[in-house]
Amino acid sequence: MSVSAMHAAPPAFLQHDNPAEERFREACELFGLFDYLRAQGFGVFSIRESLQAVGECRDGTLQGFALSDDDVWQTLCHLDALGVGVVELPAWPANPYGQQANRQLLERAAAARLRPTFAAHARCHPDDLAAARAAGFRRLHLYIGTSPIKQATTRRTIGELAHQAGATIVAARAAGFTTVRISTEDAFRTTLDDYRAFYAALQHHLAATGTTVDGIGIPDTVGVATIGELGQRIAVLRELGITFAFLECHIHNDIGNADRMYVDTLLLAQRLGIRMVPDLAILGIGERNGTIGLSSLLEAIYRRLIALYPARMPEIRTAMRVTLGTLDDGELFVNRYRDMDAGFYRILSRTGFVFDRSPFSANTEVDGSGVHADTTMRAYRLALAHGHHGQAAVDAGNRAYAGALPPYDMPLRVPALACTGCGRSNVRYWRERLGWVPRAAAVVRTALAGLPEAAFLELERPLDDEARDDVVARLIRLTAARDHGISHARALELLGLCYDHDHGAV
Repeated sequence: MSVSAMHAAPPAFLQHDNPAEERFREACELFGLFDYLRAQGFGVFSIRESLQAVGECRDGTLQGFALSDDDVWQTLCHLDALGVGVVELPAWPANPYGQQANRQLLERAAAARLRPTFAAHARCHPDDLAAARAAGFRRLHLYIGTSPIKQATTRRTIGELAHQAGATIVAARAAGFTTVRISTEDAFRTTLDDYRAFYAALQHHLAATGTTVDGIGIPDTVGVATIGELGQRIAVLRELGITFAFLECHIHNDIGNADRMYVDTLLLAQRLGIRMVPDLAILGIGERNGTIGLSSLLEAIYRRLIALYPARMPEIRTAMRVTLGTLDDGELFVNRYRDMDAGFYRILSRTGFVFDRSPFSANTEVDGSGVHADTTMRAYRLALAHGHHGQAAVDAGNRAYAGALPPYDMPLRVPALACTGCGRSNVRYWRERLGWVPRAAAVVRTALAGLPEAAFLELERPLDDEARDDVVARLIRLTAARDHGISHARALELLGLCYDHDHGAV
């Protein structure tokens, strides 16, 4: 069916209602979303997003969510049974362990004839393209930052960023990728004028090379956009004549509003005849505050229906179950996704995660990965307020984007050291908090040279504090990928390779 098609007839619980009522029209549209989502494979399930989740553990530390090989495989089997169309994984260009895991997973899925398509989440960078191709991906989800802070940190204009994105798309087509999506990773922190300028320049580049994209991403990575602002960006794409087969929507839950925004977004796309695929994550967790989970999305639609017709909860529940149907093995769809969520909760329990409320909540005061650019912008402004100027202030903002807020705003975040997305500022925070000081450079080089990961640490560079922090962050990310997770205690051991709590100063 067409993704823009409305439900052919009102659901059974509305058969005898007045079709002139506003709530009747809204309920028909909401119910039509179940078929709308099924027609497009429900969306993109981002394992990449979930692996960067951060939660409080029983010892009070913050660390990342981890999946073993068996956990990932069971997740894929559930997604395959549910009919989920796309599974997104990180490209891992600088992480050989993650790269090997991707390659093995894609090979195993192909051998088992699983139906989901795998997408590589990749920067507009040749290394990411090469990593994605080497691992066996044929679908590519490209992203590039276009907000003022990203323009400053990359020292590139909007036109230059558009050229970089266009050149990457051309290279991706030449490399044989069959589906290519481009996303401005900070669409709602980019001014509307810059957004228009970026896509105008990109469209010019693509037209000149005879290249097209399959999808456009419009991410709300801090969860504060309105449906009107989303509409403005869709209008820009239409105004410029950019062709695409789908829009991908990525909404984080920083203010607890992602469920409503997802449903409103899907309704808007359905009305416009646009194929909109939502980004989904494990239990709605991920990075700082995650994108919605599949069960949360379906139940958000269900709750909206009940709000319209509160006396008809049993009929609405039955109609939803019938519409979502049964799987090939005869099990109800709604039961299978609840089984999947139950499995995720068991993993959370096993890895020591503690949530004092639903993981799908605005946990901004305790969740510490902080990789989004509202963090960047606040870090940049705070750096200016603390007397930093020019590139020094920009660099402070950029470091914040790599991990968590710098120490001068730590009341807002406690950065997780043990996290797949660990960055330099996470390391800096913890070694300053603990009062650790640098080990002698010769001692550090000797310790690091004996590690299997030494070739990936760039040990030939001068080992100033920033380089040491980068080395530790890389080691933490590599170890987390290799061992399917990392504890805070283990991350501190890696910190101890470059810094010494016994004050062994240089």
